[in-house]
Amino acid sequence: MRAAFLLLGALATTACSATKDEGDPSLGDDASTGKDSGGFVPPDDGGAGFDVPAEAPPPGCTGIRCNQVKCGGTTTTTVSGTVYAPNGTLPLYNVIVYVPNLKPLPLGKGATCDRCGAIASGDPIVTALTDAKGQFTLKDVPVGDSIPLVMQLGKWRRQITIPTVKKCEETKLTDASLTRLPKNRDEGDMPRIAVTTGAADKIACMLPKIGIDLKEFGPGSSGKEYAVEFYNGAQLPLGEPWIGKGPPGTPDATVLWDDLAKLKTYDMVIISCEGYEASTMGPKSPTTDPWPHPQTPKSYQAMTDYLSQGGRIFTTDFEYTWYKYSPDAALRGVGTIPGGAPGGASPITLDTSFPKGKALADWLQVVEPTAPYAQVTCDYTFDNVNAVTKPASQTWTSSGTPTHPRFFTINTPVGKPLEEQCGKAVHLDAHINHTDKVDEGFPAGCVAPIKQGEKAFAFFFFDLAACIQNEGEAPAPPPIK
Repeated sequence: MRAAFLLLGALATTACSATKDEGDPSLGDDASTGKDSGGFVPPDDGGAGFDVPAEAPPPGCTGIRCNQVKCGGTTTTTVSGTVYAPNGTLPLYNVIVYVPNLKPLPLGKGATCDRCGAIASGDPIVTALTDAKGQFTLKDVPVGDSIPLVMQLGKWRRQITIPTVKKCEETKLTDASLTRLPKNRDEGDMPRIAVTTGAADKIACMLPKIGIDLKEFGPGSSGKEYAVEFYNGAQLPLGEPWIGKGPPGTPDATVLWDDLAKLKTYDMVIISCEGYEASTMGPKSPTTDPWPHPQTPKSYQAMTDYLSQGGRIFTTDFEYTWYKYSPDAALRGVGTIPGGAPGGASPITLDTSFPKGKALADWLQVVEPTAPYAQVTCDYTFDNVNAVTKPASQTWTSSGTPTHPRFFTINTPVGKPLEEQCGKAVHLDAHINHTDKVDEGFPAGCVAPIKQGEKAFAFFFFDLAACIQNEGEAPAPPPIK
């Protein structure tokens, strides 16, 4: 009988490892490196003799997929943890976490069409999403040593190795330095980000605060590639050049927003409020005319095309101009935008009637536990936008009487079916940081503690990197084949 058991075990192992996994590039698998990384790992018999597994490995399996085991009852082999921003302290929502069977392929650079529902690169075996606390649980994880784990949010991606996963037990990952997104490109993948500076809102200061390494910041068009590159917008008040200015060598913002080809080299563009409508089509500054960094019809055409081809942009306050003056009637019609930056009521109330809005409220409660639930306060709130239209845009927050939208998102191209939309815009009708300084010594002037409005920015900043989906629906983990 023992000989029969040994023969059955040998046949099971042979069935598992006989087929070489060549990978499938169409699914994001690395065909050049796809290898069988190990056969079935039998249960530990504790030295008391050979035990036959309760169930053989999945038929036709390859790699560590063969290391999945069935446990009795409701017990499963699990891995759990919390994914953080690069600073290791801010938990992140909606991060994809998975165990790959193959080495994931390199990520593309620049604006790309990234829609939810695709199979993640590397032939994922099990997948999960982080919740509003940044927590995840993977079930039916392969057992054994050196189990790979991927944490991904759009072009943010970090790959680590779990030393050991024991069968039918929970492996808790508690070291935040391992489960945070990368600080720099030595640790993993990061999106390419362009930042245009502005006199009014120092949103660039949030980037080092969330943990991005200082070596990843630099001027645009320098000949050297940085993860975050600066372009100079308006600097006000006149005579104070430290306000709204990037590192030495930073080119003018028009170099970026007038050039579609240059825009498309970036995954996202953060456009800081400049203090006035920097538009040749709208009001001029009372202190300088013409505007030193004008947004022209050429600028609006390039930015509209960038959005329609997979670009992502983040705007605050007066940067509503990118929608109000777009040459695309559908994008121009996403809302009623009188503009002019009149004051808006504060605090701002979050809309918890849709899943992601509820997640934002829950997440803010986690990172600001003493603040009132479903409310956020920014340095300044404005009333530039009277209404936005659905389904073209999704309102996340509102305030005032009558109630007007304050934070909203737009999937682009506007008016196209979801399966044809690739880009996204986020607008906060507010200033989140009116106290720090963005100047040639950046980030030396970014000294204020992270405020609630900046934390709201962080939520939308990372959400902007995520795959495109219906904003009114709950995110779903990527499928497995």
